[in-house]
Amino acid sequence: MTKDAPGGAVTWQEKQREYEVKKARAKALKLRLTCTICGDKAKLNCPCGTTQYCSVACQKIDWRERGHRKACKKIRDERAAEAARAEAPTPPSPPKPVVYGPAPRSQADEIRARIAAEHEAARARREANPERQPLSARRADCGVEVDNDEAARWFARAASKGHRDAAQCLSELQNAP
Repeated sequence: MTKDAPGGAVTWQEKQREYEVKKARAKALKLRLTCTICGDKAKLNCPCGTTQYCSVACQKIDWRERGHRKACKKIRDERAAEAARAEAPTPPSPPKPVVYGPAPRSQADEIRARIAAEHEAARARREANPERQPLSARRADCGVEVDNDEAARWFARAASKGHRDAAQCLSELQNAP
């Protein structure tokens, strides 16, 4: 029966978990309110906070016969040391060493310098070997910039289909210097 309840209703599993949590809290509270030795209602709390007693007689039994005195002292010392550590100021960090002279270069500076050198080398190569303007790229009077061989094929097809403007552009391309 693990069906989800329609409309967001609480399922029985959730109710059971809530009940178990409440029961555990009540049990813990009852343990804090009862004597560790006899189980009667507690009237005295131990300084460590872990045990309770109904009378001085039960406390003597626990401290002398069961050895809670040593455990209680150990628990209190640990808590005091923890509180002292929490309150103690943190020691100042040692000063950073002073560096005289230029600031150390970062990795980003090195990368920027390498990129700038690559750009400069590429510019020098372009200047040493300039790309020639292709001879086939010309601007025809018809306003279209095309390769001569490609233009000739295109205009020849257009002229064969009877387009007058294409024939005129073809003749102008053929007569161009």
